Amino acid sequence: MSAVIECDVPEGSLLATFGGPADYRDCFYRDVTGAVALPDFIERFYCSGAFLPERMILRVIAGPSTRADARAFALGQADRFGAWQLVERNETEALFHSKDTGTASWFCVEPDAQKTGAQNTRLYFGSWVGGIGDSGWKALMSAHVWYSKQLLRSV
Repeated sequence: MSAVIECDVPEGSLLATFGGPADYRDCFYRDVTGAVALPDFIERFYCSGAFLPERMILRVIAGPSTRADARAFALGQADRFGAWQLVERNETEALFHSKDTGTASWFCVEPDAQKTGAQNTRLYFGSWVGGIGDSGWKALMSAHVWYSKQLLRSV
C-alpha cells in the first residue's frame, strides 16, 4: 500500500478555483497500481470502512447515504449524496459542496502519475473550508488532516 502524501493543491484544479483566496484548502495524494476511473475512486471512498461511521451519521442528519446512493453519486446519476451537492465534474475531477457544514470535498484521478510505463493512477483527495477563521473548523484541523489521510488510505 502506498503512502498518503500531503501536497499543494494543483493549480487550475476545481479545488483551487473554488471559493475565495483566503479560504482553507488541503490536498493529499496516493499512488496506486492499475487504472482507476473517477467514479470508481468516489464510490470506493464513500463505501470504505473508514467512511462508514460518517455515512451512518449522514443518513440521520442529511438524508440518503446508502451504498447504492454513493454509487449513483459516483456515477453521476445523482447530484446529491448525504450533505454533499455536486458543484462541478469532468472526466478526472469532481467537487462536492456541503452548505450545511461550509465544506467541500474534491476528488481527482491522474493516470500514469509515476510515468513508469505501467498503468498507475494518482488519487487526489482535497478539502475546502470557507471562512475558516470565523468557524469552529480551525480547532479541528489536526483531526481533519489525520482523518483525510485515513480516508484516502482506505481506498
